[in-house]
Amino acid sequence: MDPETSSGTLAPHPLTATAVLGFAATLAIVAGALLGGSAYETHVPGAWFFGMPGGLFGSIGSSQAHPPIYAVIAVYGGMILLVRVWIGFLRHLSSHRGLPVRRVVLVVVVWALPLLLAPPLFSRDVYSYAGQGEMVSHHIDPYVYGTGILGSTPFSTMPDSVWTNTPSPYGPTYLSIDGVLDKASGHKILPDILLLRLLELAGLAMIVGATPSLARRLGRDPAHAVLIGAGCPLVLMTMIGGAHNEALMLGLLMAGLAVAMRWGTVPGIVLCAIAAGVKSPALLGVLFLGWTWAGPGASVMRRLTHVVGAGLIALSTLEVISWLSDTGWGWLRTTTAADKSFTGVTPVDAISKAASALASVVNVHFSELGARTVVSALGLACAAAVGIWLLLGSSDLTVPRNLGLTLLVVALLGPILWSWYATWGVIVLAPALTPTIRRVIIAISTFEAFVGISSVKNLVLTVFHAGILPDLILVAALLAIVIVPLGQFGRTRPSLRSVGPGTSRPMVGLPA
Repeated sequence: MDPETSSGTLAPHPLTATAVLGFAATLAIVAGALLGGSAYETHVPGAWFFGMPGGLFGSIGSSQAHPPIYAVIAVYGGMILLVRVWIGFLRHLSSHRGLPVRRVVLVVVVWALPLLLAPPLFSRDVYSYAGQGEMVSHHIDPYVYGTGILGSTPFSTMPDSVWTNTPSPYGPTYLSIDGVLDKASGHKILPDILLLRLLELAGLAMIVGATPSLARRLGRDPAHAVLIGAGCPLVLMTMIGGAHNEALMLGLLMAGLAVAMRWGTVPGIVLCAIAAGVKSPALLGVLFLGWTWAGPGASVMRRLTHVVGAGLIALSTLEVISWLSDTGWGWLRTTTAADKSFTGVTPVDAISKAASALASVVNVHFSELGARTVVSALGLACAAAVGIWLLLGSSDLTVPRNLGLTLLVVALLGPILWSWYATWGVIVLAPALTPTIRRVIIAISTFEAFVGISSVKNLVLTVFHAGILPDLILVAALLAIVIVPLGQFGRTRPSLRSVGPGTSRPMVGLPA
């Protein structure tokens, strides 16, 4: 059926096929993760209601570091299918503006259902959150001790061992809520994990609520903005599957930007400060709102005065939260605690390894750690320079774009890059996309979604040890998923909307 009717209105869109394909994709990812065991989830007794050793249905997956090849096919094949469905839906919305936001949200909810029932995937950070909430509820300072101080309990044994003696890098907003949820769970790990996942869903709901408002003010299609932000596979995998607290930080940050644009700068700054009390990158929202607070044409001195005022409002907000939660300001010295880790896909790490290897070739002693220190400093300096340039060119209507680009650059050039850090820029940029930024966001979020599923090193080792025949099956299966025709969108064209008796004009969205 032609996507347009004779009257120029949109024909019904096959949302059911889109929802079903995305659901099948996330279901395959969850099934593969459970079958893959410890390579994809916390495969220890009591870590979830099912699929773990000693769980309700016993152990489903492997306890080996290298998952069976069919699990790899399910996880990566599901991700390929999900990305294809997502990009196809984006292309359709680009050429058919006007689809109600609630329909896009409904489709994304269907995609997310398997992830909601699954154990925490691809990261054990949520168990660290639970352990820190247990500490807060027992008045143990999380900015001095790691979860190891809790002794031999699930709150200390289930988080990744690298964080056992690492103080919390999170602010008073998050830790105060974390402690309340721990008490509400009766100090039991699984109810606590469920409540923490619901907390991240609340953050995602704020993102979904704020994104259309910002998109309309910026002249963008709100349905497309919601899909490229909240519906992004990277967001679904990290914020729902992994239950990372980026969802709460970004939900509050997006709410702050939307409130500032609609109701005034001061309440927006307060919300951004509350977001910074989850994770510190949200402080950049305070900076950008403070800079544009003086209005267009304001002098640099007047803008700096307003930035100071915004800083004082943020400081007062965080002081109130710190006082009410009794957590204090220790997070200012621990906010970079995660930077001690190494990941194979962090640009700083990759450049450091290359520099150290090159130095050894020419018989120059330059350790990888020393190279990392230098490259990290250069990366942060470059990110600061880009951020300042974007700040100086900001106005009320360009704050989401310039702030989003700054957050993306900070994540990519920072000392450590976890895949969920890329969501900082993806979410904030979603309502402010230009064609070029749209392509960049799709590329970065897709790449980070795939590398965030599992350790790249472990994946290579899995393929290496599997043997020729399983490897050929893996390649053939993934290639088939890449090229199989989906057909849920068919051929799409720019939609027509009537603008007067007997006339019409094309409503052209962003290019595919």
